[in-house]
Amino acid sequence: MIPACIFTYGGAALRVPWAVRGARLAGLVPVVCQDAAAPLQPHVLGWLESKGIEIRTTAFPRRGNLNGTDCAAGIMGELATACIRHNSTHALKLDDDTVIVRLERFHATADTAVGLSWPQAGRNAAFGMAYSLPGHAAAAAAARLATLPLDTKAPEDLTVWAALEGVCERVLMPFDATGGPFTALPIHADADEAVKRFDVITVGNPPAAGWVDRDRQIAHELKRVVEASQRLPLSASSALPRGCDHRECAHRSASPARRRPDGLPISRQWECPRPSRSLSS
Repeated sequence: MIPACIFTYGGAALRVPWAVRGARLAGLVPVVCQDAAAPLQPHVLGWLESKGIEIRTTAFPRRGNLNGTDCAAGIMGELATACIRHNSTHALKLDDDTVIVRLERFHATADTAVGLSWPQAGRNAAFGMAYSLPGHAAAAAAARLATLPLDTKAPEDLTVWAALEGVCERVLMPFDATGGPFTALPIHADADEAVKRFDVITVGNPPAAGWVDRDRQIAHELKRVVEASQRLPLSASSALPRGCDHRECAHRSASPARRRPDGLPISRQWECPRPSRSLSS
């Protein structure tokens, strides 16, 4: 299974459970990476532990919104070790204000990194909200970044994407306002329509009037997106395997090119090897 490293901190306590639910619904394995300098509250950690969520505590400086070459190196190290722990070729980096609705766009070869971009606005590197890297590429990027002079203002996403040059193929999926890879959903916008049209949804962009209670507002928007994603209908051709509530398994069970771990073709009767877990709080 593909781990999704969700980087968060104590100030995001209300949104973390919804970020975790969204990752699980997409068929990912959430790995919550809290900041040692601003850890999550005990009751949040207790909820995560009760749901069997892996919790990591990172010591590298984050400088607010994940800035610095040492921060980028630390993130790469977390993704690389997550691949090892979960026996996965790839890992996702996921912001705590972002939901993966459909994971298919991040499926890649063992030598491909996949990110989201907006070339129309001059953005030709992956946004930090969500990107997928091969484990070996994350390890190589971490080693490369560790040799660079410290730049405390370097944005994590731009720094990581540059560090991957020559390490692996980098594929960018461009923004399309009509639908496709991703969108930044405005507060109170139609979440049901958004999950039908976009595969990745972030809700952390500030509203025009500014935040009133940032964490509470983001948590509320995440909740709306996750619940809308749960309401998405599954077509007959993508019915979930028996006893499974993981949307990503629907994709795998319906795809004739996919194989079971034992090498046999996947059929509609294939039982998901992961136990179903309640998404309730």
